Amino acid sequence: MGSQSIRESFRLLLAKCLIRFKRLKYVDYSVDDISQLIQPHLPVSLPISVPRGEGRFTLSKANITMPVNSNYIQAEVLGGIEVTYIANPIYRAHVVLVVQAIPQYNSTTKKILLTHIRVTDIHMLNDEYSILKDTSSLINHFVPSPVLSMVTGTMRTAFSIMTGTTASEASSYLQVYLSGSKQKVLDYHKPQIESIIVGLAAGDDMQYSLDMNDFEENLFIQYGQKVIVEQGHLRFKF
Repeated sequence: MGSQSIRESFRLLLAKCLIRFKRLKYVDYSVDDISQLIQPHLPVSLPISVPRGEGRFTLSKANITMPVNSNYIQAEVLGGIEVTYIANPIYRAHVVLVVQAIPQYNSTTKKILLTHIRVTDIHMLNDEYSILKDTSSLINHFVPSPVLSMVTGTMRTAFSIMTGTTASEASSYLQVYLSGSKQKVLDYHKPQIESIIVGLAAGDDMQYSLDMNDFEENLFIQYGQKVIVEQGHLRFKF
C-alpha cells in the first residue's frame, strides 16, 4: 500500500471516529464555492414565444447569497430580453430577477438538487440598452409600402397583415406596445421568463453529483444525512 493510500485510509478512519463520537457534525460550503459551480453555465440564451416574431431571453450573471436565518439559496440574476421582427429589434431591456430555491440531497442518486424554486421579483433596468419601438414605427418597418398604402382599417388589422397571426393574438400583443410602457412589455413575457428560470434551476445542469474521488464528498456519500442552508452556508450534515 502506497503512502498516499495510507494517508487516505487514516483520514477516513479519523473521520469515521469523529462522526461516530459527534465531533464532526457537518461540512460547510460557502457562497464562493457555489458561485464557482454556477458560473461555467453562464451566459445562457433561450427562445421566448413572440407572435410571428423572434424573442430571446439571456442570463448573463448571477450573484449568490444565503441569507442568515433562512433555509434557501438566493440568486440575483442579470438577464436580457430582446424581441425582433425580420431582424429588426422592437424591444430590448436588461432585467434583474431574484430566485430562491431550497437544496436537497438525494441519497439514491448521490446528487444535490434544487427544490421549491420560485421567482420572487422581476424588474427592468432603465439603462441605455433598453428600447421600445412604437406601433406606427413597427408597422412602417415591416409592412411593404404598397401593402401599407392599401391598409385602411384599424392598426390591429395592419398588425395582423404584418405578422400573419390571428386577430386575437395580434390584438393582444399590439395592445402591449400601444401603451408605450417598457415595463408592460416585460410583464407580458414574465410568465415565460419565470418558466425558463424554474426549468433551468430544476434541470440536470444545476444538479451536482458528488465525487467519490473527493475525500469530503466520498465521506458524505457514505455517512451523510442531509444538505441544508444554515447560518449563511450550504451545510452537509452527518
